[in-house]
Amino acid sequence: MKPAIVFFDRSYGYARAIVSLIAGLILVIWPKQVQESIIIIAGALILAIGIVSIILYYTGQWKSEKVSLLMLNSIVDIAFGTVLLIFPDFFRSFIMFVFGLILLIFSLGEIINLVRTAKLLSIPIPLFIGPVITLGMGIAMFFFPAKSGNVLFILFGATLLLYAVSEFASTYTIRKRLKETDIE
Repeated sequence: MKPAIVFFDRSYGYARAIVSLIAGLILVIWPKQVQESIIIIAGALILAIGIVSIILYYTGQWKSEKVSLLMLNSIVDIAFGTVLLIFPDFFRSFIMFVFGLILLIFSLGEIINLVRTAKLLSIPIPLFIGPVITLGMGIAMFFFPAKSGNVLFILFGATLLLYAVSEFASTYTIRKRLKETDIE
């Protein structure tokens, strides 16, 4: 099976669309809550991982090692988790940068695979609209992460919703055309 066709496999295409749809809805409905809590949740999880790791270091089989990787990892996790909890505002811009990077990767992946698939099948031009808009939003968020207010969270959520619809449409259309042409 060709890589472009695997990309639009029913289980992968629809799974990506559903995850994007859920994440997009959460960001559009609760942007302020997500913005306020995402860094704190991440910090608390990393801190908890560090604490559990340090407990395992002192109680597990690693305690006999001179300088354990687990101990070093624990210290880094505890320090980073604590910094995230103390300075959440500093990391919000970084999160927007990461969200922009995610959109860039998603949209470029879909565009590349649509182009690859277009070499095998006739692909309607409107299927490219969603990924191109998603690419534009990803570029904006990647290069202007400091504008990380609720508006960008809502726009990111809306763009994820657009990506989800685009992914549903692309997967459905390409799967249908593959069945018609017996390329599957």
